[in-house]
Amino acid sequence: VPIFLTMMYLVFTITFTLGNPLMNVIDQGVVWLSGTLLKVWPAGTATHLKSLLVDGIIGGVGGVIVFLPNIVLLFMAIAVLEGTGYMARAAFVMDRFMSKVGLHGKSFIPLLIGFGCTVPAIMATRTLETRRDRLITMMVLPLMSCGARLPIYALMIPAFFAPRWQGPMLWLIYVMGILLALGGAMFLRSTLFKGETTPFLMELPPYRMPTAGSLLVQMWTRAWLYVKKAGTVILGAAIILWFLTYYPKPPSDYVPPADFDQVSVTAPVPFSQIVDPDEKQAAELSYSVAGRVGRLLEPAIKPIGF
Repeated sequence: VPIFLTMMYLVFTITFTLGNPLMNVIDQGVVWLSGTLLKVWPAGTATHLKSLLVDGIIGGVGGVIVFLPNIVLLFMAIAVLEGTGYMARAAFVMDRFMSKVGLHGKSFIPLLIGFGCTVPAIMATRTLETRRDRLITMMVLPLMSCGARLPIYALMIPAFFAPRWQGPMLWLIYVMGILLALGGAMFLRSTLFKGETTPFLMELPPYRMPTAGSLLVQMWTRAWLYVKKAGTVILGAAIILWFLTYYPKPPSDYVPPADFDQVSVTAPVPFSQIVDPDEKQAAELSYSVAGRVGRLLEPAIKPIGF
């Protein structure tokens, strides 16, 4: 168990250490693409389309693609652990501990796959012999941090912690999810799903050196699924969010709220008299659908500083 936890710690530290420079390169590329499009776009023409391309499509998808290096590195590390034959041994080592919290030793594999994606992890519970073990495993799987949450962690952790704490904090988040999942399994086993734990039988493959081809195939497949999702679901969401923050446009006599961010609180003026670009953009945002929804939600999120 200590060796396994150490391996996981190294995986998450490498994910940040090697991933950050690559993330910066992609981020600079997105910024360059947006800046170039703004420079070559004819002034005063099709401003709605320009905003959609720059703020909606490039900004939305680019904000997701920038985390691709972290995703690729994490999947590469998992592929190495699987290819060497270590994963099966980790399941064997974890069986005694997992049986104490009400999980079958084979549940370790779906829980580990849950770090990549919860959907195939739930499908992997079919390898468990009893319906009770399958249900318990499926019910605690959402507590495992899937790959889709990694960009959120990669965004939030650097915002609140110094570089030397970023790797340990990511590791701690994953460990907390594991502990919550194990606690949930213990609770379910002692309440809704009482019964004896089935014996653990598993074949251990020999240790071997994984081929570069197999590692590249796994990395490419998982990275492509991530990019495909960014190009479809997330692109659609980005366009919807752009529309909500862009429309409707305020009339010339619209006076923004005095306490709205970036808008002058000393002397609110009508929209047509605002000169500062930041204040003008903030006023437009306050009048949009998203701005109005934000005003409604403000009493709920104000206590936490937003």
